[in-house]
Amino acid sequence: MCCEKTTANSRSSLRLVISGAAALALTGLFSATAGAQEPGVLEEIIVTSQKREQSLEDVPASVSTISGDSVRDYLGSAENIRALAGRVPSLQIESSNGRTQPRFYIRGLGNIDFDNNANQPVSMVFDEVALENNVLRSLPLFDIERVEVLKGPQGSLFGRNTNAGLVKIDSVKPSFETNGYASLSYGSRETTGFEFASGTALTDTLAARASFKYQTRDNWIWNRADSDPEDDFGAFDETALRVQLLWQPSDDFRGLLKVHGFNQNGTHPQIFYANAIELGSPGLRSDFNITVANHDGSAGMDLQHAGGSLNLQWDLGDDATLTSISAYDTVTNFQSADVDGGLLSFNPADIGSLGRQVFFSVATGDGLDNHHQVTQEFRFTTESDNLFSQIGLYYFEEEIDVLSRDFVQNYSDIVNQETRSYAIFGQLDFSLSDRVNLVVGARYTDDDKKLTVVPGVSSPSPADTIDIGDSYVNWDVALNFNATDDLSVYGRIANASRGPVTLGRFGFTSSADTETSNAAELGFKSTLFDGRARWNAAVYAFRNDDHQLTATGGAFNVNQLLNADRVNGFGVETDFEVLLTDNLRVIANVSYNDTEIDDPNLRDDLCGSNPTCTGLDPVVGSRVGPFGPVTEVSIDGNPLPRTPEWIGNLIAQFNIPLQAGGNIYFHTDWNYRSDSDIFLHRSVEFVAEERWLGGLRAGYRSANGSWDFAAVGRNVTDEIVVDGALNFLNLTAFVNEPRYWGVEVRYDFGN
Repeated sequence: MCCEKTTANSRSSLRLVISGAAALALTGLFSATAGAQEPGVLEEIIVTSQKREQSLEDVPASVSTISGDSVRDYLGSAENIRALAGRVPSLQIESSNGRTQPRFYIRGLGNIDFDNNANQPVSMVFDEVALENNVLRSLPLFDIERVEVLKGPQGSLFGRNTNAGLVKIDSVKPSFETNGYASLSYGSRETTGFEFASGTALTDTLAARASFKYQTRDNWIWNRADSDPEDDFGAFDETALRVQLLWQPSDDFRGLLKVHGFNQNGTHPQIFYANAIELGSPGLRSDFNITVANHDGSAGMDLQHAGGSLNLQWDLGDDATLTSISAYDTVTNFQSADVDGGLLSFNPADIGSLGRQVFFSVATGDGLDNHHQVTQEFRFTTESDNLFSQIGLYYFEEEIDVLSRDFVQNYSDIVNQETRSYAIFGQLDFSLSDRVNLVVGARYTDDDKKLTVVPGVSSPSPADTIDIGDSYVNWDVALNFNATDDLSVYGRIANASRGPVTLGRFGFTSSADTETSNAAELGFKSTLFDGRARWNAAVYAFRNDDHQLTATGGAFNVNQLLNADRVNGFGVETDFEVLLTDNLRVIANVSYNDTEIDDPNLRDDLCGSNPTCTGLDPVVGSRVGPFGPVTEVSIDGNPLPRTPEWIGNLIAQFNIPLQAGGNIYFHTDWNYRSDSDIFLHRSVEFVAEERWLGGLRAGYRSANGSWDFAAVGRNVTDEIVVDGALNFLNLTAFVNEPRYWGVEVRYDFGN
């Protein structure tokens, strides 16, 4: 088994530990200082959710933040962006593709589509550049300033595909002071990580920052169906680099150039476990073992990404600013898996047996064979005593070739998709009085999309073309009232759209019309106990017309796009943070999200698994499918899939100052989600389970804050649950990451 051998990855991990330790020693040559916040008072939170720096209390919308330090803690086990799921109210993140292609959900709105060209109703904006394709969103997080989660429609300022909101990520930028860090970690499953970041002034007008991340893990899942240890699973090797140059020749101009790249390969795209779910009950069967797989097909992932952006800002005088943001990204990837998750058997008695797939195999792979994204934004802002205004132009262009391969039937297809979109937008922020602000915004967008299926040699897929487009207007209106210096109350109504979408995997083409979201929310933001605590809360409701849905699997290993007449939702979310003492901080948040499909004529295919799942929806028809009759069920009244009603997070941070200097600290975080349906149809078996995931971090931080030695634990109770499933061949499931224990040393230098 994988855990009983020393591999080349183990040796490379040892070399990395040695080289990382040397790098840490070198960084110790730099002087280190630590900034301290005012004791007994929470620090002010500054956000850029309205494309300018503001105090969180002045933003009339629901915005939550995750600090760079917290991001580092959550990802301390070499986890990816999925580790941020549930860390703020109403945020869910999951993937059917393991370490790549994350899918975001906010307030119950998301998209379960696993295709490489799927559109999401939650945008991801990294350093002011919207990343459209879900493969681009696989970028690892490191040297991060903060993450902001904007909830509710954001169509005016951020445009298309922001019906539910967006996740906005800002990296640490160059400055004219020397600072940086180096960190080294090692833990379970031969997991090794190394990060380094350094920024400094090169001249009086030019500063630079370089950031690097490398992490690796050995195979840890034994493939019982193959005696060759090289065919075990779970390993990955990831390298990421970011270089930024800041040129500021005067107070009237600044330019920021960024180039970045990411490489990933390994044997952990997603590991499927055949019949991990037992017929007639939810959850994993009692004899399930996450470290044992039964694959008669290979699993692998390979990704290369490169890109860059140029952010230029001119101060034109009289409080007027012109901003230009240009960006280009390209990515190629390919992931393959034994999708059925089991060893092929022709014995009917093996139907439903753990690790067995009866009568036929399914092994496929998909990836971007060719991709590029180009974005350009121009933004002009002015500010006076009573008015802040901004107006902008935006252009988006994307072209992708999706390569899909069927390894069993030995054929492949190419799906080419071209997208062009342009928009004009604006926002006005009026100060109606010393305590009341009115914010109004609007955006006009024009979208065009063309999809072409190019069948490969011996492919049964028909050639096909879909050419669709639309134009639409989005808007928002918000009012913010500062009732006291410590309490603000706001109301907001907003509109956003998800443009037309297309799919064509293995020749199964489909499209969906533009989706429109209308939402309203009321909330407050408060500071309590003389600055020692803050409490924010919001209630909201939305209605989506022509809501885009993805029917996954059922009769075959493909997706189909649908439009529901309407989807309704409502919820409440709150977060609370308090300094109980100068050395004890507690953070808690919780959200409730309720969604319902409202379309009496909408139907989905009941799972085509063998054994067939136990359906809970009314049967409304049947038809002939590729492997026999397909049962159709009504999904009217069902909740949206992969959207838990309850999400909660609890964090406690306790520091013990030492007389000799420095401090010992203990941090713990606990994340909860309730269960949710995996597919549009409901069944007893296909449920993403309720779970509590706990993390621990205990360590020593030196007096000047430069050295940090810590023991780290993630999922410390080793809670393994169904995270997702396939419903077209057997009761196949995939699960969350198991327990991780590790150690980490970090050195911060500079100011």
